[in-house]
Amino acid sequence: MKTLFNQTKKILAVAVILFFAACSPEEKATLDPLATDASGSLSTKENSEKVNVFKGPVVQYGAGKARSWISVNKEGFPVEIGIELTEDVLDDRSLLSQGQLETTVIPLHHKAIELTPFEHLGINYEPEGHPPVWGKEHFDFHFYTITNEERMAIPAYDANNQSIVDAFTYFPDDKKMPADYFKFPGSGGAMAMMGKHWLPQDFATGYDPFTHVMILGSYAQKNVFIEPMVTVDYLLSGEEFSGNYSQPITFEEKGNYYPTKYNIYHDDKNNSVYITLSDFVRR
Repeated sequence: MKTLFNQTKKILAVAVILFFAACSPEEKATLDPLATDASGSLSTKENSEKVNVFKGPVVQYGAGKARSWISVNKEGFPVEIGIELTEDVLDDRSLLSQGQLETTVIPLHHKAIELTPFEHLGINYEPEGHPPVWGKEHFDFHFYTITNEERMAIPAYDANNQSIVDAFTYFPDDKKMPADYFKFPGSGGAMAMMGKHWLPQDFATGYDPFTHVMILGSYAQKNVFIEPMVTVDYLLSGEEFSGNYSQPITFEEKGNYYPTKYNIYHDDKNNSVYITLSDFVRR
């Protein structure tokens, strides 16, 4: 009987090991405690729609943590996708300044990659802002439609290399960008490991004082990111925002779901800040 008992324990131990080995790193990461749950989503705040939330892995970010998540309704339709930051990220930004030129990659849950055009997210901290008019301390929240490997392969602008110049500046299908957005010529807004930045036409007059703005990006004739930029002051103020942003006429992935709004809000219960995209439309 003792031998049989020991054999049973061994079988159970092996089964437990196999179970955890079968889980992907993302699936195990979703078990980590961080604030995001269905009650924290904007869609749940605004209406009573039941949603499931799929979380990406927790990423250490400065003095706090960050993670991605997506909410999906019972029909399998994407409702909202975004980044959650714990408030300690904002309370102590000294660690962020040490790596301010680097993009912190925020991986997506496979459900988000499956249901949206996005492949990964990235955060850049700008302690002194940057040209042309965004001279306040802020964060760039990139929602990339290319893989991290593709993003990393985007070179620095080189005026002596025509293929690189064309990849940044040549964009013949103007229907793939909103009519009220434009790009600077040449090296303006061309960033390695990001792409070419497109600005709203009223960038110089419509964002004074600068609190938040939607920037778009392209590379090699493709849309490669959607980028809400938000000042630290605005995130610390507790103010919230939800609004439409301009849409192109044609989209890169026919039949996929694309968001039409960006949102900034807080959850005092979870001590977290959210930057999200929502109101998806199938294109």
